[in-house]
Amino acid sequence: MAEVKVIIGANFGDEGKGLMSDYFAAEAAAQGVKALVICSNGGAQRGHTVVTPRGERHVFHHFGSGTLAGADTWLPRYYILNPIMFMDEYEELIEIETKNGSALTKNEAGPKVYLDPDSPVTTPYDMIINQIAEQHRGDARHGSCGVGIWETLIRNGKTLGEMIDMTDTELLEYLTGTCRKYMYDRLKQLGVDEIPDRWKDIIEDEGLARNYIQDFRLMVNLSEIADISVMDKYERIIFENGQGLLLDRCRKEYGCNTTPSNTGLRNPADLIREYIHSTRENRIDEIEVCYITRTYLTRHGAGRFDEECDKAAINADMVDLTNVPNPYQGTIRYGKLEDRALLRRIREDFDSERFPDDLNVKRTIVLTHTNEYESGLTELADYISDGETRQDIRRVS
Repeated sequence: MAEVKVIIGANFGDEGKGLMSDYFAAEAAAQGVKALVICSNGGAQRGHTVVTPRGERHVFHHFGSGTLAGADTWLPRYYILNPIMFMDEYEELIEIETKNGSALTKNEAGPKVYLDPDSPVTTPYDMIINQIAEQHRGDARHGSCGVGIWETLIRNGKTLGEMIDMTDTELLEYLTGTCRKYMYDRLKQLGVDEIPDRWKDIIEDEGLARNYIQDFRLMVNLSEIADISVMDKYERIIFENGQGLLLDRCRKEYGCNTTPSNTGLRNPADLIREYIHSTRENRIDEIEVCYITRTYLTRHGAGRFDEECDKAAINADMVDLTNVPNPYQGTIRYGKLEDRALLRRIREDFDSERFPDDLNVKRTIVLTHTNEYESGLTELADYISDGETRQDIRRVS
């Protein structure tokens, strides 16, 4: 039988999802259980930080945050692949493995990752559109990370499986022909009439596409192609969502300052139901849906933030090594957490999905960064003692 953990950010992201994925993977390893992390939404814009007991620090993008604890990774069709960033991160993880002097995972060749052939794939031209357009917006920027997530989805190009079947010559034509032409048309559509000089040589250099093809082939060769049946191999399955509930594509009150994916329970629930339907017997014993929140709010990027306050009102001495200022998202912002609003969005998300009646499904609230700010979340105590729920509260520093 398999147990499932679903990790969901309850706010604007940056809640500690990587921390929990690493925790659940390490727990499985201590029990001698094989764990699989499924990155169930988003793409390379996710940045989930893990620091191991040995002091190794890594920000995860294309690999599940349980990797350093021995878990494998599956990137399903809801995940947007970026070969350039995949290879950069793979090399970083191999460097960690080399310094540690032992295999990073159970897999002697390095981190084990499975790719879904139906996944969308970002090209360098999607990233260029994203970065030029965001710079062009100036003070009206959307708060994008600049890695081409939205532009990949808008372009609706070839899937991973389709690109694998192409020769290098066909890929080169696809990139420098179809994708590059689309880039120019899309930038005009976005109001960019003149390409900045610093981009012109990069765009027209065929080496950009050739280097990308090399990264693409390496990514595929270092991975295995797999569908939903990959879950059969594991006793613990960890769904690691990216971003948070307040950035969900359906949060219309935040306008264009959200993310183009489902950040709540929807994608994991779809995959779980698909898996149950595809297997002859239900292998899932228990599902724990964990909603992660700091004791305060953060938001990295532009957009509405009603609860915003000065950092000093939370903790002036806090240092965030992951969310550093960048040209696209600016500086991380801070706010006070309102527990009633938090509980309302958790209830709404959890109640929006249904599982078979014979499944044991519970929800948990996870409080992280409790060593930085001890807020007065009085409603949470009532929430777990009101008799209508089965969830617990985990506290993680």
